[in-house]
Amino acid sequence: MINESHRVLVIDDDTNLRQLLKLLFEHHGHQILLAPDGEIGMTLAEGGRPDVILLDVAMPYRSGMEVYLDLQNNDLTADIPVIVCSAALTTREVAAWRTLPNVLDVQIKPFNINQLIAQITEICEGRVAAVGN
Repeated sequence: MINESHRVLVIDDDTNLRQLLKLLFEHHGHQILLAPDGEIGMTLAEGGRPDVILLDVAMPYRSGMEVYLDLQNNDLTADIPVIVCSAALTTREVAAWRTLPNVLDVQIKPFNINQLIAQITEICEGRVAAVGN
């Protein structure tokens, strides 16, 4: 059984995708924090202490890279694993994202929802196990 304390922060400007992920992750026992942009995402990351962040790259106001750098430069959020998602990354950009600290994966939209849920669950359970040791 999945621990309901697992928190996933979704930072994505696509309202439909946020709502779909909310329904699916909640169905699998996760708590979901939703942010339509990077500013709200940073606030939720600091206050909500998610176990993992799903971060869109192309958003209005601030890019995913700007949000990622803010997360890494903030003592409250620097250790939170990030999964980057985008529909518009080149092979070179995907490779570059994968070299960054705390970026565990890059998912290209449309992604396999079941695979994403399994991956997020594994990350969350791994963080709980690491804290427990």
